[in-house]
Amino acid sequence: MVFIFEIENFENNSESESVKSSCDRKYCLPKLELKKFNGDIKSFLGFWSQFSRIHEDEEMPSEDKFQYLTQAITPGTRAASLIESFPPTAQNYPKAIVLLKERFGREDLLVQVYVRELIKMVMKNAASERKCADLTTLYNQLESHLRALDTLGKSKEKFADFLSPLVESCLPEEVLRAWERHRAF
Repeated sequence: MVFIFEIENFENNSESESVKSSCDRKYCLPKLELKKFNGDIKSFLGFWSQFSRIHEDEEMPSEDKFQYLTQAITPGTRAASLIESFPPTAQNYPKAIVLLKERFGREDLLVQVYVRELIKMVMKNAASERKCADLTTLYNQLESHLRALDTLGKSKEKFADFLSPLVESCLPEEVLRAWERHRAF
């Protein structure tokens, strides 16, 4: 009986704390849906940014973390087969995380992926003789890759000598001429 009371008391305290923390705001936010990881290396940064909050929660049992991890992985992917290779126990959760990060979250691998994406973008534009009709799309793709590299600690300033000619080679000839005229002033 005492044990049941303690559990009920704990649950009541937890509920009141969660209600209190969500009521401190003057507005209510919708619940966040856990982002799914499909095994694509380019989506690992976004996935880990969200999932790391669960991973770093010291009050949550490892068994629960493992369940959240399993639910956050898209079934039938390489990432899913990696996670499913571990029985879902508290002891295996840290091992699964280490292997997941080694396979999909290595910084050197992520940098290579984003640099390759930049080079692929250059090659695509070179093959089309730099007749890129949609500069907004080009700009958004370029910024996306540069932001990812910046997140990985590879700043634009550090690689400006390498990136500037790369970006210039993506631009259509008339845009490049206009840019050069503008830089001259």
